[in-house]
Amino acid sequence: MYPHGYPGFESLTLRHFDMNQTDTQLVCDSGCPLCGGGTLREELLLYNIPTESYNALQAEFSSLTGKKLSPDSDVSILSGGQKVLLMCLCALFSPARKILFINLWHSLDAINRARTKELITLRQNGRDISYSEEGYAASQG
Repeated sequence: MYPHGYPGFESLTLRHFDMNQTDTQLVCDSGCPLCGGGTLREELLLYNIPTESYNALQAEFSSLTGKKLSPDSDVSILSGGQKVLLMCLCALFSPARKILFINLWHSLDAINRARTKELITLRQNGRDISYSEEGYAASQG
């Protein structure tokens, strides 16, 4: 059996990127919000989120959605808006120093838009966070 259930799974995590490089950024597109579509644990591993942050991320997700998740929860059953919120939280709990959110606001209702903006402000921690409403290809030039 492979360490995380999949061959090469570790090679997909953010730990292989130097998040302090100015040209490295985490791209989060609401058109495809989840990387794996398996369990929450797998998604957290892909974002290289430390295990000690799991509970805080799960509590934040629950406060936004009213839905409780465990590391073994199947994230593929979440609604589109819930997947986008999870993507956003994973990005904010990740070690990424530069984050690009694409079409972040499209799948969120007005209340969750406002709460997500507050959360981003609180968790920004000096990171470079930008937004594109035109798609990733358009943001690259």
